[in-house]
Amino acid sequence: MDEGVIALIGVGNGGLALLKVLLAIPGAKIKYVCDINPNAVGVLFARNHHIQCITNYQEIITDKEINLIFEATGDPQVFKNLSENKSTNTSLIGADGSKIIYNLLDSYNEINRNLNEYKTNLEEKIIERTEELEKTNTRLVKEMLEYDKISQKLQEMNNEKTKYLLYATHQLKAPFAAIQSYVDIILEGYSGQISQRTRDIVLKIKERCELLSNLIKEMLELAKLKSRDFMDINLDKINISPILSSVVQRFKVITRIKEIQIALIYDDFYLKHYDGPFSPLDEALYIKGYEKQIDVLFSILIENAINYSPPNTVISIIIKKMGTSQLYIGIKDQGIGIAEKNLGNIFNEFFRSNNAVDFHKNGTGLGLSIAKEIAAIHNSNIQVESTLNEGSCFSMIFQLV
Repeated sequence: MDEGVIALIGVGNGGLALLKVLLAIPGAKIKYVCDINPNAVGVLFARNHHIQCITNYQEIITDKEINLIFEATGDPQVFKNLSENKSTNTSLIGADGSKIIYNLLDSYNEINRNLNEYKTNLEEKIIERTEELEKTNTRLVKEMLEYDKISQKLQEMNNEKTKYLLYATHQLKAPFAAIQSYVDIILEGYSGQISQRTRDIVLKIKERCELLSNLIKEMLELAKLKSRDFMDINLDKINISPILSSVVQRFKVITRIKEIQIALIYDDFYLKHYDGPFSPLDEALYIKGYEKQIDVLFSILIENAINYSPPNTVISIIIKKMGTSQLYIGIKDQGIGIAEKNLGNIFNEFFRSNNAVDFHKNGTGLGLSIAKEIAAIHNSNIQVESTLNEGSCFSMIFQLV
């Protein structure tokens, strides 16, 4: 219909509706509007749209430019006359057909209107959302800048707190060392004989001094780690195998007394259990690290496993290569385990669960906090799996060199 020329005969109310639909179709060209009533509503409408209006359709029949005639009068005689006299190149649609075409074209135009309305609404919504996003982004940038300022301030406060803690804790070392010296002098009889009751009291003082000395030592260690002094140290290529062996050897006396066995589980591709005493690894396993701190890390985890395990149990050191780039190390015991509700708190400073306090009274609650900081310095993270009264497994993944 884009290249067709149309004539419409009969433009009363029905014809007017068809005329409006045709005019709404892009590319449709209406050359004639014909009606015997020169004042019909469709004729007046057509004149306003600069369409040629006539009262006799003979001119339409003889116009070879016309491709399509809509006969909307409903008069059978008019339709018959048009059918007999129109050009063979001209198509004719009667009143009934015109109604069908009208309904189809009206539906088509309605769909177009809805699509255009939807497109307009969509464009408006896109503009609105874009403006909202721009405002949100602006607000987020301001909030991020504010957050950075607050974070920087908190970091400065934390650094000041750490410096004060280091100073205050360090100042406590000398008095406690003096107290321990006096206690040893009394117990060894240099101050004269003492009663058994006095000895028992002094022994308790000695025990508390040792606990507080350990606490001071660990507080200093933790404060130093949190100040990130070790971040400025170049991590060396170190062999982790002899470090683990050295730590295990250091605790052999305690494990022998408590009748606890330490076993090694190691293989490149699968795990194999070696019964009997712990033996060092023959294979070198290199990571980037600070040897002293790695020693402290495994000392804390293995000592914890010993402290919280009953006699005649096994502590397993699980070592496994993960591909060619990662090394898994786990310390697994058959000890008292950790309640599920406490798993999220065990790395908090000074936290000790009730069953841990009952089983081992001399803990400081700082060991796992120190271990966590050391792991973080070595770009690792300590994971824990535990079941109450069945045991725990603390594990880390290191990058192999």
